[in-house]
Amino acid sequence: MKPLTFAEPDPERQPKEARLQAMTDAELLALYNETRSAASDARKAHDMERLYPLARGMKTIQRIAGERGFVIKARRFEPKA
Repeated sequence: MKPLTFAEPDPERQPKEARLQAMTDAELLALYNETRSAASDARKAHDMERLYPLARGMKTIQRIAGERGFVIKARRFEPKA
């Protein structure tokens, strides 16, 4: 799975958000974890150009999950078995 990024401004925001809306909670969580991992790597490398679009992706995933009542906190979560 490829990490989610959003440019500022991102002309593809609407279609990306539509794809996120169609995902299950488990898929959103997996995408969040992948995006968070990439953001952590970018932060450790002091690569702000790569970090900011990833951070916007994480915030968008959290917002969409929150609209469903599914809260994704800032730390890494594993899916429930």
